[in-house]
Amino acid sequence: MKLPTFVLIATAIAACQSASELETSADGEVAEILSEKSAISVDRRAETVVTPTRKAPPPVEAPADGSTPPPEAGKPDVTPDVQERAPRVLTLHEALGIAVTSGRDYMTRKESLYLTALGLTGTRYEFGPRLTAALTYTFADSDSSVTNHATGANAAVDQKLPWGGNLLLRANQDYQNSITEDYDAGVGIALTQPLLRGFGSEVANEALTQAERSAMYAIRDFELFREDFSIRVATSYYDLVQQKQTVENQRLNMENVSEDRRKAEALFLVGRQKELELLRAKRSELTSRDELIGAEENLRLALDRFRIFLGLPDSDRVDVQPEKPSFVPIDYDVNSAIQCALKNRLDLLNEREQLEDAARSLRISKNGLLPDLTLNAAYDVNAVAASAISNQQLDRESYSAGLTLSLPVDRTLDRNAWKSARIGYQQALRSFDLFKDELVVSVQSTFRELERRKQSVKIQEELIHDQEKNVRIAQILFEQGDNSNRDVVEAQKSLLDAKNSLIREQVSYEIARLGLLRDLGVLFIDEHGVWKE
Repeated sequence: MKLPTFVLIATAIAACQSASELETSADGEVAEILSEKSAISVDRRAETVVTPTRKAPPPVEAPADGSTPPPEAGKPDVTPDVQERAPRVLTLHEALGIAVTSGRDYMTRKESLYLTALGLTGTRYEFGPRLTAALTYTFADSDSSVTNHATGANAAVDQKLPWGGNLLLRANQDYQNSITEDYDAGVGIALTQPLLRGFGSEVANEALTQAERSAMYAIRDFELFREDFSIRVATSYYDLVQQKQTVENQRLNMENVSEDRRKAEALFLVGRQKELELLRAKRSELTSRDELIGAEENLRLALDRFRIFLGLPDSDRVDVQPEKPSFVPIDYDVNSAIQCALKNRLDLLNEREQLEDAARSLRISKNGLLPDLTLNAAYDVNAVAASAISNQQLDRESYSAGLTLSLPVDRTLDRNAWKSARIGYQQALRSFDLFKDELVVSVQSTFRELERRKQSVKIQEELIHDQEKNVRIAQILFEQGDNSNRDVVEAQKSLLDAKNSLIREQVSYEIARLGLLRDLGVLFIDEHGVWKE
């Protein structure tokens, strides 16, 4: 019963894999798992997702006479140093693409997902056929004995069974190159199967089941992270747009107060204005200049932080296009939107399935209260030769079977595990109910916020229109000597505040809109981090 030489050689070659081959193998298995799980939980979302019903569109209202569009951004707020490389001006889509390519947070979460899938490959391996093989060689010599060379080979296959048992197949061959040339070869099979505690597919496959579900949770969590990450990029981007607009408004305000200071000087020289008004005009100009310098410095700092957030090196200076978010109305019915969120939300799916995990854990812990009753069976065939030269061989067969019963004398730890599982299930049930309730409130609150932001945008546009007229009137009265420079400064400050508030409300509305789409489970992010409208 000697094993063929080519089998031993093939086994030895198969067991030798380089580090690069092992890494390639790991990458292939992880890619297969991520593709499989993503196809189930993410890629097919567009086919099954439900969308809220839309309300009837409101009647179109004509714009108020004399209304003015939001102010456009003017010249750049920061003049680059002539010795420095010009900054790279990014659009929102470009910023999103860079963030998902080099953003540190994004790469870390992507690697964490990889590690989760890699862990699943290890768990799957534990439940698959596990092959082990070894070759041995021993050399022995002494003054009192002849030189002896001993070789050996053994292989085994270990397989967990669907109902909690374990099956082991083994084969071995040992050969001693001494005077007698003894050898020993054999094959065997052994079975261990629990019949009470630990019996059943649910108990036996718990580790694999939980690992598969955890990988699914991780993929859903990563998709939610991608949605939140894109919203974070958009928030940071629009914050910069807002700061650039604020700087530009501040610059225009400084130019206006500088012009007012020059008018005050001219009126003072011809005796039509008091010196106190001239001093006030100068103070307003200096204050406005100081505020502009501070706003420009804050913008530079914000741009540097945005570059770091995108994962770009220090040598890359960035800027953003002065693009304001477009206004996209939300006309979903609130009650329909809530039902969509309860069906679509990935984190709600995780909560629901984690509740199932808790129920399954409770059933498994109850199985742990049973006594241990185990079936053991084995069969072996060995061929032993005392002398290969004399060709004398003795074949031996052996088999055994038996039952082992462990009485449940002390089940303190098992009792505690079962009680803990019961409490854990109740906690998971309350957590699921709480998550649903908070989700409903969150969706309702976002709808109210969007309506408030929409009304605020209209109010700020009306304020800008009124304040522009107020500034013109204050300047005319000041030139006529009918009011003081303080009235002009206050009117210009009110106009500046209204312009800054408008861009803030426009940005806040867009971010709230994206958050609502995320909460409803209808925000889809492509590979470049851009959402699909």
